[in-house]
Amino acid sequence: MSLKNNAITGVKWTTVSMLTVTILQLLQLSILARYLDPADFGLMAILMVVIGFSQAFMDMGVSSAIIHRQKITKSQLSSLYWLNILSGALLAIIIVILAPLIASFYEEARLANLLMLLSSVFLIVAFGNQYRVLCQKELLFNLMAKVEIIAAVFSFIVAVYSAYSGWGVYALVFAMLTQALTSSVLFLYVGLEKFHTPTFSYKHSELKGFYSFGLFQMGERSVNYISANIDKLLIGKLIGFQAVGFYNMAWQLIVFPTAKINPIVNKVAFPVYAKIQNDQDALNRYYSMSVKVLSLLTVPILIFLSFFSNDIVLILFGEGWEQTAILVTVLAFVGIGRALGNPGGALILALGRADVGFWWNVFWAITISITLFVVLLYFKSIEAVAFALLFLSVTVGIIWHILIAKIGRISYLGIFLHFVKVVFIAIAIAWIAQLVVNLFHFEKPIIRVLLEGIVCLIMYAPYLLLVEKKLLISFRKE
Repeated sequence: MSLKNNAITGVKWTTVSMLTVTILQLLQLSILARYLDPADFGLMAILMVVIGFSQAFMDMGVSSAIIHRQKITKSQLSSLYWLNILSGALLAIIIVILAPLIASFYEEARLANLLMLLSSVFLIVAFGNQYRVLCQKELLFNLMAKVEIIAAVFSFIVAVYSAYSGWGVYALVFAMLTQALTSSVLFLYVGLEKFHTPTFSYKHSELKGFYSFGLFQMGERSVNYISANIDKLLIGKLIGFQAVGFYNMAWQLIVFPTAKINPIVNKVAFPVYAKIQNDQDALNRYYSMSVKVLSLLTVPILIFLSFFSNDIVLILFGEGWEQTAILVTVLAFVGIGRALGNPGGALILALGRADVGFWWNVFWAITISITLFVVLLYFKSIEAVAFALLFLSVTVGIIWHILIAKIGRISYLGIFLHFVKVVFIAIAIAWIAQLVVNLFHFEKPIIRVLLEGIVCLIMYAPYLLLVEKKLLISFRKE
């Protein structure tokens, strides 16, 4: 298949995977929210920050170098595979050692045992990680989608059964381990069949170029993860786990559109950008188109969440989550900024400039850490954190796009004007839908949300067909 056809196929399969996994995860959250306390979700949020941060060191950051480099030997792949295994084992040991100290810092004894149990995920993931990367490099998104769907199904079953059986926060832990194990085993099976069987050799001399790329990538991931999760760490320490639970559930709703829709474009975009990195016209065209298409997908959904957060949270999580609904109203606009800034990271990485991503994330981590610490210390409020993030996403976020335009030599005026237009249209449509549905005074929130969604679709579909038709046709042709 041509690069064009591979990219289109990749988008289609990634979309199927995204929709399936998103539905399962929403159902899982909705069910577990009725069995677990907000404090349990807050506890899991802290666990995921620790585990997620550690994953940045998983393979010394060299996995992305596999995609960036268009020529790589089987000997190099074997060395990188065993590096992955060794890194996973070392990380598991480090987490086990640090678990009591982390539990002591947060004054929560349960953290120690939960972290020790979750540490095994590093070794589990290590066995299939390289083959997942190779599938992405070769644009085998059909295989990746099938693996992700199967893993999500097993994870869902384990989570619901464990919660129903009264395992509390362990239901979330068991679900994560199940997902990791299923995914790793399937990628290992696919990789041994399609790519290579690692030889029992490790040649450090062959990996020098990978380390220079990987160290910046590893640094960028770790710093980026801190900046993305410092809010939860600070809230947990300065306010408490219940506040983290309310806050994290709000982010879960915001993350679904950004983390599920963005990969439809970004997972395909990274290897595509890497293959056309020397063709400036093609790079400019692909990047501009990907950001515009993302805006058409993410902006309306997030604005819909913001306008109708009270009813949506009540439907999904039940009573007792009102504070989460307030946070969703503000954080939805933060999510819009993150969604549209995300493709820039894939572009910089594809150009081999992992150093730029690293130093940017250092700057962002310092800025957000200081700001949120001062806000929490002074206001002691998770709502204040949400407004602080909104302010930073607008001010500092603009600098990020200027950086992308300069390094990637991207023409940004058209992208910016398109974004403003879509935001204005989405807000107008949501406002009209709210007015229309309020005329009927329906009491059941699910009826209100369904009608609001239908009204929004009825107005947004003609806009896409009449105004954005040219862009959508171009996207299909590319």
